[in-house]
Amino acid sequence: MLALSDNGPHIVPGRKKAADPNMGVVMAEPKFAAAYPNRRLERRHPLPSDAGAALYFRYPSPNGPSLEVRLRDVSLSGLSMLLPEELTGIQTGDIVKGIEARVARKTFRGDLLIMHVTPSNQVGAICGGLFYPEGDEDLITIRLVVRALEAASKE
Repeated sequence: MLALSDNGPHIVPGRKKAADPNMGVVMAEPKFAAAYPNRRLERRHPLPSDAGAALYFRYPSPNGPSLEVRLRDVSLSGLSMLLPEELTGIQTGDIVKGIEARVARKTFRGDLLIMHVTPSNQVGAICGGLFYPEGDEDLITIRLVVRALEAASKE
């Protein structure tokens, strides 16, 4: 059993009794954290609309229609895109498989686990998530792309 003393909660040997309002787990005081708008662990690199950065895939995979979607930003851990009409029903937790991303004359492949969809979930809304590279070569390419974007942003 847990008991509360001036030193905090501690375990007390004893038998389980009927519901006792004084028994139970004493929770620590609440800790307030500031809202953090960027859930990604890595820095996002926004891509201008005229950069030609795009995602190519079929949804639903593997036999759905071929889609080309504007890539909005990229980081070492994820991507975001503008939601096309064909994906308006997509939800957090869905997986978009077999994506081919083209950024800065480089191509890499992988799957996207959807982690965010703008609440309106309409055409043009923002949709993003964690990107899982298909292989080591794709991971290396993503790193090269991000490194080039970082260098370009410092100029």
